[in-house]
Amino acid sequence: MRKAILVTTLFMIATLCFMPLRYAQASDDKTTIQDVKQEAQDLISKIKGYTADQHEEAIKQTEQALKKLDNRIEAVETDVYNSWDKMDKAAREKSQTGLKELRKQRIELAEWYGGLKNSSFNAWEELKKGFSDAYQVVVDTWAKIKSQYNWQ
Repeated sequence: MRKAILVTTLFMIATLCFMPLRYAQASDDKTTIQDVKQEAQDLISKIKGYTADQHEEAIKQTEQALKKLDNRIEAVETDVYNSWDKMDKAAREKSQTGLKELRKQRIELAEWYGGLKNSSFNAWEELKKGFSDAYQVVVDTWAKIKSQYNWQ
């Protein structure tokens, strides 16, 4: 029951976080796809190196990375929204499909993060790997969407 409530809560939070901002401007972030991929590799290396005794520091690093990632996802959604009128039907469908997949993967990442944050000593290694793998999938999907629309 507790896990169901946690998953539902994470789902609702993630859904609200990913709703496009109707009046937002496109991001001025000049970070490249390569920069983001490098940041992801750095985070994953750090997370994998943390022991269960370093749980709090791992969570702190993870929270900072997730905030950055969420801001980047929001910027892509804003770019899609701002470009919507210029897109043909195929581009719109492709955008919707890509963003839907990104949201799905981000929700899965939120579930792994919840597990990592609340993990026991015994589950630490498994949860670190699951979170790291899920984080990499979200970053790769974000990069694919960014590169498809040349939003560098």
